[in-house]
Amino acid sequence: MKNNFNEIIMQAAENLQNNKIFVMATVLESIGGTPCRSGFKMIVFPDGSTKGTVGGGLIEKKVIAHCIKLFDTQKNEFLEFELTEAESGIGMQCGGNARLFLEFFPPARTIYLFGAGHLCQSIVPILKSLSFHIVVIDNRAEYADSQRLPQADSVICRDYIRYTAEFTPAPQDAIIIFTHAHTNDYSILFSICQRQLSYTYIGMIASHQKAAQNLQKLLEQGIKPQTVENIHTPIGLNIAKTTTQEIAISITAELLATYNNITTIHPLSKNL
Repeated sequence: MKNNFNEIIMQAAENLQNNKIFVMATVLESIGGTPCRSGFKMIVFPDGSTKGTVGGGLIEKKVIAHCIKLFDTQKNEFLEFELTEAESGIGMQCGGNARLFLEFFPPARTIYLFGAGHLCQSIVPILKSLSFHIVVIDNRAEYADSQRLPQADSVICRDYIRYTAEFTPAPQDAIIIFTHAHTNDYSILFSICQRQLSYTYIGMIASHQKAAQNLQKLLEQGIKPQTVENIHTPIGLNIAKTTTQEIAISITAELLATYNNITTIHPLSKNL
């Protein structure tokens, strides 16, 4: 039975690069008469389509069914099959046993960065080191240049409001707004809040005074209080930030605290 391991690994790498969700099924052990062999791999997509094989036949059909369930549970799973017609078997006559591991690969957490200025240049490498999928949007062609931001996965030159009217972040995603103009920042924020999109984190750069004014304005324009309460502005944790690099670190720290459900910030030593 042909199973091109290199092809499967390359397909998995391509899926990760393109932020595609999938499950990888790997045969860990094959004992006795089975159509599969240790190391056989198969990728399963949400629509049930596959790449590769774990042996074909009934065992493969059952593995695919288990893989599809993982798109809901989002948990890895070990499987064991007895390939017999006994009550404990799966209705095959091979007579052997097989153990498999199913690994769920979720879509990466995407961060939408509105504004491609100096702060964006400072934060992109940090976010990339944390395995975020990074999309940068700027309405200036000279700034929306992938050569300026080589670690970003996508750099888009687009009118901000047109983009916010169309993009659809996933619940695990984040939005950071730090364009070159406060009017742009507020317009982007209002457009996103108005659409009642789902996301984990949204933050906008501003002074304390400007942030308070913006939040009050959102309420006055009909944005729901619970939506406004979840906006991080001024953005970032207070680490006496002064340089763009320090601001980038403070924003990333706040972002991670949100993802990790940390509401009270204190020295790490208190957790030890």
